[in-house]
Amino acid sequence: MSVSLLCACAAAMLIGIPQQAIAADASAPGATQVAPWKDNKKAAFLLMFDDNAPSHLKNAIPELKKRNFTGTFYVCPGKGWSDAWKKEVPGMGMEYGNHTNTHSGAKDAEKLDEEIKLCAEAIDKAYPDRKTPRLISWGQPGTGKGTWLVTNEQVREACMKYNLIDRGPFMGAAIHYKNGKDMVAVVDKAISSGSAGYIVFHGVGGDWLSASMPDFLQLLDYLVSKQDQIWVTDHISSHKYATERAGAEVKVVEATDKKIQLALTSKISPRIIELDGKSYTNDKADPKLYDAPLTLITKVPASWQKCQITQGAQKTTATAANGTLQYEALPNSDPISIQPATL
Repeated sequence: MSVSLLCACAAAMLIGIPQQAIAADASAPGATQVAPWKDNKKAAFLLMFDDNAPSHLKNAIPELKKRNFTGTFYVCPGKGWSDAWKKEVPGMGMEYGNHTNTHSGAKDAEKLDEEIKLCAEAIDKAYPDRKTPRLISWGQPGTGKGTWLVTNEQVREACMKYNLIDRGPFMGAAIHYKNGKDMVAVVDKAISSGSAGYIVFHGVGGDWLSASMPDFLQLLDYLVSKQDQIWVTDHISSHKYATERAGAEVKVVEATDKKIQLALTSKISPRIIELDGKSYTNDKADPKLYDAPLTLITKVPASWQKCQITQGAQKTTATAANGTLQYEALPNSDPISIQPATL
């Protein structure tokens, strides 16, 4: 049983959305906002699953895949690590979090390091095409009395060493949320507050601490109905976005009737929310690991419809609506150039 959940989706995750970065006069060509969440959704929602349980393979993952949803699965490769977990699940668009290798505890810092290291190695092997190092979500396992003897500071140091992002306070189905109605309310709260909502599951339609299938499906179907407002994603993607957004700044380099050029930067200062609800800023974070594009909303001349957006070698086209263009760009990278596609 896990006793921790969700971390740092950086500042905005649990405390709402910081002031958006806006360039110059908000109505002038080139004026740009950083959207609160990817694709300018109002909120984010994270579906988390602990212990690589058999019911995840049988029940949860097929339903997530059917709806094109991503889940974060906190795995223990030392227990039940089948070929499906090694090879099939990563190819289905699911993400893995580090839940220690055996879920048996840590008597000291040396044992904690071993448990995290072995789990991290198994996760890396499951995603052979991913670059390393990279950020991985951390879910501290709930273990038997007297088996978890390391301090919060030792856990923090281990997380920094292995680029783990603590998912923070545990809020789970069948424990805190008894039925589908309770789970749906978490979605509504996230939309209302503009933050990242989350629910952690153990069993789904079976196994331990199980949520029923009807309740689980009610939640998923409600998320489908709210996809115009909510971004259903994994923990690390939401953490990267929120961290980059919190430190983002947009500057207008040039704005004419033929071209707009912008500079997008972000100061990377991730805020980590730990198991006990306390938070800290990770000043040891590697900015290079924060490589997610941000959704930008830029004012363009009213005559511009189809626009070409160029950033380094990346070129895309998008359609402006009423003088407003929405697109994605990487912070701390090349300048962004926007032109009407007809030129």
